[in-house]
Amino acid sequence: MTIWIVLGAITLLLAGFILWPIFGGNRKAAPHEASDASSASELEDGSPENELSRDLAVYRDQLSEIDRDIERGVLSAEQADAARTEVQRRILAADQRIKKQQPTDTIDQTSANKPVRAVAAGFIVLFIAGGFGLYLDLGNPTMPDRPITSRTDEINAVRMAQTADEDRQSVLNRAVSDLSQRLLENPDDLRAWELLGASLMALGRPEEAQTAFLETVKRSGRDGDYLAMYAESLIRSNNGQINTTARGVLREAEKTDSTDPRIQFYLGLADAQEGNVGAAVDRWIALANGAPGDAPWLPMVVGRINEAALAQGINIEGRLNIAENTSPGPSQEDIAAAQEMTPEEQQQMIMSMVNGLAERLEAEPNNPDGWARLMQAYMVLGREDDAKASFEKASTVFADQPEMIARFDSLAKEIGISAN
Repeated sequence: MTIWIVLGAITLLLAGFILWPIFGGNRKAAPHEASDASSASELEDGSPENELSRDLAVYRDQLSEIDRDIERGVLSAEQADAARTEVQRRILAADQRIKKQQPTDTIDQTSANKPVRAVAAGFIVLFIAGGFGLYLDLGNPTMPDRPITSRTDEINAVRMAQTADEDRQSVLNRAVSDLSQRLLENPDDLRAWELLGASLMALGRPEEAQTAFLETVKRSGRDGDYLAMYAESLIRSNNGQINTTARGVLREAEKTDSTDPRIQFYLGLADAQEGNVGAAVDRWIALANGAPGDAPWLPMVVGRINEAALAQGINIEGRLNIAENTSPGPSQEDIAAAQEMTPEEQQQMIMSMVNGLAERLEAEPNNPDGWARLMQAYMVLGREDDAKASFEKASTVFADQPEMIARFDSLAKEIGISAN
């Protein structure tokens, strides 16, 4: 607490140092200051004092010239008196003119400075008061310090995440380069075009991916799966908006025998963007009910259904009949027993199952479906940091397989895992 008192005192001292000349700017100058100001003003061209000095010098020269003219006999005594009188009159007139100008200039300068001083002082006081108020609202002087040694794990985790992301980017960039070279040698390699498009999508370059997926569409005889990939690249490059071209591609894919879930999902999204949310919910419910229980994209679709139904007041009770998860998981007996547990016991059982899956993946990491399920489970439990860590670990395990990295990247976007 002592440090805050010291800092507050320093702040007030600095504020006083800044405000003192502003509020004390109208005081009369001390004698030595006035003398300095007078000396400085004499040096300024065009100032009243300097103008008077020049005029007096001229008039003194004229008086001296009159005396010399009398000595030379050029002027008579009467003419000299008249000339001296005229010069003296000019000296008095110049003095009176300067005296009339000085008060007005001083008043005008003081008046002009008043608004500037007031605004400056107001801003300074506002900043000080705002900083003090912000500290009262957000500050916590009792919070202990966090030495660098106590943040070692946190720092290492951030560094590992950055390293994993850099490795992932490096793998994808290398894959793009290798695939591009392979396609120069063999442009009919359909699988290479697909992997190139998937790698570009994972790198966040959907505009370039369009070219690769369009080649797959042409060379495959307009296969429905490739049409779905091409449509997704169009949608991603248009910031998620489904334009006429993308909708046409999706409609064409819908008429094929493709079961790619992107077709129905994006067609539903197109309905929602056009204001027909009811049709979108119908399409998404049909997609979810026909999907396997362990589909990695299923939680995302169910989330969209619930959000749309809640926002539009659509009754979906009893309409979602999601198939039982076909992956290793709780048996019917486990489910029946769980129904008799307390909420705390149910949560404990769920956590035990998730932790068990994580342990199995640590022992046998070459299981892409397991990593996908673990990422989803963590997101459902609200443990986004763990989900992100699983995503990064899976990307590291399958770093040499661009198609798997593209799959995990797509899943992370669908279930809401934020990027690093």
